Amino acid sequence: MFEPGFDQAAGLRAEVPTGSAALVPVASPAQPARAFEWLCTLAGTLAAQGRAVVVVDATAHESTTRESRDGSHLGLLRALQDASIANLERSADGADWLVMPGAQGLLTLRETAQAAGAQAAVSRLLAPFASGVLVLLFAPAFDLAGLLPGLGARALVPVIEQPQSSIDAYGAVKLLHTAGLAPVLAPLASGAPAALQLVVNTVADTAQRHLGLALDTWPAASWARRVQAGAIERGRKTGNDNNGYHGLVPGGWQAGRASATQPLWS
Repeated sequence: MFEPGFDQAAGLRAEVPTGSAALVPVASPAQPARAFEWLCTLAGTLAAQGRAVVVVDATAHESTTRESRDGSHLGLLRALQDASIANLERSADGADWLVMPGAQGLLTLRETAQAAGAQAAVSRLLAPFASGVLVLLFAPAFDLAGLLPGLGARALVPVIEQPQSSIDAYGAVKLLHTAGLAPVLAPLASGAPAALQLVVNTVADTAQRHLGLALDTWPAASWARRVQAGAIERGRKTGNDNNGYHGLVPGGWQAGRASATQPLWS
């Protein structure tokens, strides 16, 4: 309980129940509001297929006042700190999915990842949510790299028809790839498909040229199926694991952190 990033309930939350929630990391652009339509499209498609969806918006800060108990009132930080908050699934106001601010909670989880590894941070993040919930973590690529280093998991990179989008998308791809994740371009169909395809091609060509990375691109029609298949689940503790969890990569967090200082287009 004295380690950075842990609270008194961390030990209990490390016990992984059968069929726990799963995580889908989504890189937010420099201007997050531009990707909210993209995020709602993904959440709506998943909800239409019967999945319970929670959006943790780590570009928004948690409130400091206590109101309801559905998880949205104080956001991710309170859910991590208060062991009585559990089985979060749907918004109390009847919305199609629950949205929680999570900037401060994500900082806490990055401390957990630094101290105990990425799988420990994932387990702690998913602990407050009900079985079967799909958690869409909308956060800057720098923070995703610090939270999930070395996992090799898919991380969605939104591509939208905006002048800044190619720079945002390539910067996210580089950070995620350097941290040991597998970035995937996810363009949202728009009224100018040729312009959007130009952005996608620019990012893909730059990643191939500078990173030697052949990027996958997922069309919107396939998002729901593919994110469910590739979502990150909680790790399980075993007696043979010296670190307590599978999938830990020593030094991965530092590598992801260092990459943020590199020029984006090199």
